[in-house]
Formats: sequence, C-alpha cells, structure tokens
Amino acid sequence: MTEYKYICLNHRFWVDTHPKEAFNSVQQMTKVAEHLLLQDQPSKAIPYLGSAFETAEMIFDKRLESPQLTTSLTSLAIMLAHAYASTNQIEAANALLHRLNNKMKCAIECALGYATKVAFFEHCSRAITEAKTDIVFSQTTLNCHVTRH
Repeated sequence: MTEYKYICLNHRFWVDTHPKEAFNSVQQMTKVAEHLLLQDQPSKAIPYLGSAFETAEMIFDKRLESPQLTTSLTSLAIMLAHAYASTNQIEAANALLHRLNNKMKCAIECALGYATKVAFFEHCSRAITEAKTDIVFSQTTLNCHVTRH
C-alpha cells in the first residue's frame, strides 16, 4: 500500500469515489503550484504539488490511467522533485522519482503487447530518469561551488 504524506483519509475516500472530479482538482492544484513556482516560492508550492501528485497517483493506481493523467503524474513528480531539491530535500526528491519510476516500469510490464502504451510509459520513465540526473547534477554543481568559496 502506498504511503501518503499530503492527503488525508477523507480525501483518499473522495478520490476513490470521484476520480473525474479528483483529476479536475489535480489540475487546479497544479495551476496554483505553477504560479508559486514562477514566483520562486517552492516551499509554498510543495503542499499543492504533493497533494496533486498523490491524488493523481491514487487515480493511476486504480488503473484508470490515461495519457493526460500519466503526463500529469509525471510532470507533477518532476516539479515536486525540483521543488524538494531547491529546498534542500534531495533524499525526498530522489525517493519520489524512484517511486514513480517503479510505477512506470510496472505499467510497461502490464502494457506488453500494446506497443503505443509501452512507448508512452517508456517516454515518461525517461523523463523521470532525466529529472533525477538533473537534480543530482545541480546538487553536485552547487556543492562544488559552495566548497570553493
């Protein structure tokens, strides 16, 4: 069972019973978070990103995946991981990306025989891997820069 940090039991029940409305909520929370990120306020964006990600993840875990949901889930994970990284929560960023990459690998295995679905999930998996590499690289660059001064 997935452990949730941002959504409560009541929210989980609501998502289970109203997946379409929940996805609309994901889109609204994402807009608020993107606005906060554009204002360079990652700490304030994290709760919105976390709630949106966990909500999208619940819908995805119920096998209600769609290209739009999977794209949202992937982009939310990447935005949340970058927000974590910019607030020095590197372990949380890596754990989140690892968790979603494992889900994509499972989705790929479940979609074998459906070439288009497999290609789509592989694309999402590559995006997650690239985000993880970016975060590690930026952290390494920052550490090197800090040590020199």
